[in-house]
Amino acid sequence: MLRQRVITGVLAVLVVVAILVWGPLPWRVFVYAGSVLAVREWCWIAGVTLRGLPGLWAFATVCVALWRPEWLAPPWLMFWVMGTLAIPVVLRNTSTASRLATLWTGSLYIGFGGAALGTLRDLGIGWVILPLVAIWATDTTAYFAGSWLKGPKLWPSISPKKTVSGAVAGLAGGAVAAAIAGAAAFPGHAWWKFLLAGAVISAAGQLGDLVESACKRAAGVKDSGHLLPGHGGVLDRVDSLLFAAPVAALLLTRVMH
Repeated sequence: MLRQRVITGVLAVLVVVAILVWGPLPWRVFVYAGSVLAVREWCWIAGVTLRGLPGLWAFATVCVALWRPEWLAPPWLMFWVMGTLAIPVVLRNTSTASRLATLWTGSLYIGFGGAALGTLRDLGIGWVILPLVAIWATDTTAYFAGSWLKGPKLWPSISPKKTVSGAVAGLAGGAVAAAIAGAAAFPGHAWWKFLLAGAVISAAGQLGDLVESACKRAAGVKDSGHLLPGHGGVLDRVDSLLFAAPVAALLLTRVMH
């Protein structure tokens, strides 16, 4: 299982780096395609399919968040909320308001997270490399440190395998990796700012991981899909990044100025 996980992880990193270097447009296409796959998995977790009205609404929400995020801001936001709440009426309560709220909220987080990843690449390759490296380092350090050190569980009711030692090590690993990546990509800026930014990005990523784990556990599923051997689905692989990317965009804008 570990061998399969490592092979898939290495191949995924190589593909991501190649597309990043290729240019902003290929990166956006790649990220947007991944976001569509992720929302398909989110629909499955929420118990709906893309063929029905709720699934189509979720798909539309992700597409708008990716391409025209301003359409999801006031004053248009209220119309999206009204549309979400109206779907159970149209479907005569065969889909509940609570399920639609979960579906729509998840679609927003996938869409805005994907949009942030696209925006970071538009600003420069270093802007997106830094959060990617921070999250990869967080995941890797947390996995191996947690397996080796063990100790108290972080949140056993949500993710039984995660430990406090793994979370702390992941935070440190993400911070150090961000400091190194920041110093290399942005010479002339204080390295300690990237260290602090990396710690916050790492924390956001770990929260994103826990959020998806909580949603899967509530739905009674282990993985969001089976596309990536050893890793599960697309959403299982990018859940941390979807939380980390908007945080990275905000923090790096402050650091660079």
